[in-house]
Amino acid sequence: MLPTWLRSTGLHWLAAALLTLFGVVLWARDCLVSLDIDALLRQASSSTVWGMHGCLVAITAGIVALAPRLYGLLGTRRMLTALGLALAGYLACGLAPKAHRILFDEHIYMQIGQTIAHTGRAESATYARTEYGDFQLIDSSVNKQPNGLPYLHSLAYRLFGVSTTVSHHLNRSLIGLAAAGLYLALALIPWTLPRGTALAAALLFIATPLVPWWGHTTAVEPGAACSVVVAFFAACFYVRVRDRNTLQGTVGTSLLLAGTTAFAVYFRPESLLVLPLVAAVLWSEEDHFLKDLFAWAALALVIALITPNLLHLWSVRGENWGATDGRRFDFAFIAKNFSSNAGYFFANHWFPLAGTLLAVLGGGWLLVRNLAAALVLALWLALSWGIFVLFYAGGYHYGASCRYALVSCAPVAVVMGVGAARLVEALRAHRLIGGALTAALVINWLVVFSFVPTESREASGAREDIRFIVREAARLPHAALVISRAPSVWLVEGANTSELPKVEQLLRENLRELVNQYPGGIFFHFGYWDNVEPTFGQNSAQLFVDMGAVEVIRRPCQEHQFALFRLDTPAALERFGGPKPEHTDRIVRLDALLSRYRKTTEGNPAPTDSAEPSQPPAP
Repeated sequence: MLPTWLRSTGLHWLAAALLTLFGVVLWARDCLVSLDIDALLRQASSSTVWGMHGCLVAITAGIVALAPRLYGLLGTRRMLTALGLALAGYLACGLAPKAHRILFDEHIYMQIGQTIAHTGRAESATYARTEYGDFQLIDSSVNKQPNGLPYLHSLAYRLFGVSTTVSHHLNRSLIGLAAAGLYLALALIPWTLPRGTALAAALLFIATPLVPWWGHTTAVEPGAACSVVVAFFAACFYVRVRDRNTLQGTVGTSLLLAGTTAFAVYFRPESLLVLPLVAAVLWSEEDHFLKDLFAWAALALVIALITPNLLHLWSVRGENWGATDGRRFDFAFIAKNFSSNAGYFFANHWFPLAGTLLAVLGGGWLLVRNLAAALVLALWLALSWGIFVLFYAGGYHYGASCRYALVSCAPVAVVMGVGAARLVEALRAHRLIGGALTAALVINWLVVFSFVPTESREASGAREDIRFIVREAARLPHAALVISRAPSVWLVEGANTSELPKVEQLLRENLRELVNQYPGGIFFHFGYWDNVEPTFGQNSAQLFVDMGAVEVIRRPCQEHQFALFRLDTPAALERFGGPKPEHTDRIVRLDALLSRYRKTTEGNPAPTDSAEPSQPPAP
């Protein structure tokens, strides 16, 4: 039972939600008026974290309040089935190699999670110390991407420590959660669907080849897909328990709907499109759902919770997001992108043609038997698949851009599930035909699935550089500093790291001070970006020559050369050392001690220093 103060009327609950929104709007107005873009970005780095905290509070409150009702609707069998699907989704990702497929973006997300875990701020560290598991942020920047996945990384890191292994397990778990959420949503939604659709859709989602392939990375798309599925589940649950007479929801379902919908917005820039999807689900079972005050309260809470993310997106609106001519979205991209993205369903490369046939069958059944459900799923597909047709790099022909297909895998799986369930019903009395057709579908599926156990050539150079960093980070002396153009990778691996501009002045004017801070040595990582960006490579080579750098290790990879150079050489200290520290005679070093006591054994008295002990210090 909810507390008495929560068992309020819809009007009271709407008033509370609007009051919350009003307070957030006042805060946002003050931020926009009083802060410039740089200050707004700094504000966003903390406010987005608090916004996601609020999402989790709303989700937790809703789940705790509604758990008995949810269990009563689903029963033990369905709950255990959902648990089994979550496990199946997690294990299926193990069929793909554990890999990174998007250059260094995946490590940027992980490193932001590391920063959130230690500082509570969603910032990408450009200079930080990570000795002995501690984390000291010295300099940072605010990433243009939303912080939903880094936030989940931070929660996992607080429990298990910072590592790529933890992040891989997190993404696999998100795939399992998405499969379970899809099953539960379809089990709850009062749509007329063929028997077995929920289970079939969840299994086909797991079996969609790109799902496990990307599920065993640390990319953001598995989290984006999962968060929308969870919001879809909350909307289905809301519809199921809404009072049919008054058309009103409850405080618990309102909180759950608001929290899950708002949290989904934090994963990708286009994730805002989850809002029309949720509205469509609410409409699908009741044309007059606009009378539901609890739904309006949920909307007010959603806007309040996502306001920090909106401010974040507003502050980076001038970014070109990699578009050389500044056109991020344009109708001119449709022709080429549509060709590749629609071809995804027919080329039998990333997606099996058998799945397309099931989806066509399911879509046809929905159009005839449940038009409202068909419209909702069509909208979901249009929003999650169609938006990338307008994006300059949204075509699946752009290397790793096939990951965008993962965002639309859930609605496609639902339509496939309808088709599969209907096909089983139709062929139940024709086992011979059913067996032959099943074998043909499975064979086609396995033909396409063959790419899943592969790593692929895409981004192979960057992956080799990451492997180089992982290997060398474990061999670094304690209290060393690595200067790198990929600081996020070194920081996740536990090495003190800085970008070159952050320490270049010390390198060239007071190297001794930098050595004093990092007695383990000053190293420079000649990595992927030094290989592919001529200006970077030239600047690095000039630095090596100026400082008389010593090559520590070099590893060739196809056309690339990855290396680690030591910069604090005697020549560099002579040229760039800066002022020598005072009282250098008081610095106790092993060589000085050995020299002193060798002289003693040869009959010469050892020099004394009243500030030093008469005997060598105990180890």
